[in-house]
Amino acid sequence: MNRKIIIVTLLALVSMASHAQTFSWRIEGSVANAAPDDTLMVIDAEKQRMITMLHVKDGNIVPASGTLDKPAVCCITKQGRPGWIREFVLESGTVNLLCDLDLHYLIQIGGTPMNDELMAKLSVQNMDMDVTTYYKKMYEVVSRIVSSHPDHPLSPYLIGQCQLIFTPTELIGLIEKLSSDLQSSPKMDRLKESKLLAQETDEGKMFKELKGKSPEGRAVALSDFVGQGSYVLVDFWASWCAPCKADIPNVIALYEKYKDRGLKVIGITVSDTPEKSDSIVKMMGIPFPQIYESKPMSIYGVTGIPHKILFAPDGTILSRRIVSSKELDKKLTEIFSE
Repeated sequence: MNRKIIIVTLLALVSMASHAQTFSWRIEGSVANAAPDDTLMVIDAEKQRMITMLHVKDGNIVPASGTLDKPAVCCITKQGRPGWIREFVLESGTVNLLCDLDLHYLIQIGGTPMNDELMAKLSVQNMDMDVTTYYKKMYEVVSRIVSSHPDHPLSPYLIGQCQLIFTPTELIGLIEKLSSDLQSSPKMDRLKESKLLAQETDEGKMFKELKGKSPEGRAVALSDFVGQGSYVLVDFWASWCAPCKADIPNVIALYEKYKDRGLKVIGITVSDTPEKSDSIVKMMGIPFPQIYESKPMSIYGVTGIPHKILFAPDGTILSRRIVSSKELDKKLTEIFSE
């Protein structure tokens, strides 16, 4: 075999290997509350890049197709419209989607193996149940997916998505089920480190001291409020965090509702400047004390905001997994009706 034939053969083998690593995907389905000719964007949730555009005609997705070199966890969004529709997997085969632009979530998903698995998660989200049961069932679904697919990109994505509702111990256990490559990724490594810190400040543990400055520039500490005989709600927030600012009116409403029954509320800013924090406090008329320039990330393992911790009168942590203001209101009602 001469040199030219060897080179041609090697190039052919490289081409075949490259082709073998790609797969074909297809998206079809329907979209509720869409304009007759809406256009949606499919975004790779991990890499934050657009994969394709979806055209909607009379409420149906005009089938779209393409190729990728590895599966991608994706979300859908529309320019000029707030919110993301989460989440599905682009993998070999045809994925069928049923989504609602007003509700900002997928209603039904399937057609390929990983999307069939994700339907179990959607089923839990659509059930009417108390928050404790919801957390338990969601953990069962995510744990099953991670255990069965430790090297699939969906597994670390789901772990990250559920970090506010699973306990630190549960999250660390899930991370340790991942393949060694995914475990050692910067994102999972940081999350594990933060949850090891959060284990030290989990529900039932005594509070840890945190120091900072008041809006007036005075030295202030968490112990000035926590462990002093009152229930204390701490709201971690920042001026750059849109969901935090959207939730502040709800926190103010809870403060006004329960302050005469003994509830104290403290705001603690995260990775912010006093000047920017103070401008929001004044603009929104936040009536409760604030602690600026503290280190909640390293002391309480706070990885995402808004984040709330409810402390008992003796300083122990009652809850740090209540996500919605509605659930927090329910919890406070139970406490102050005893």
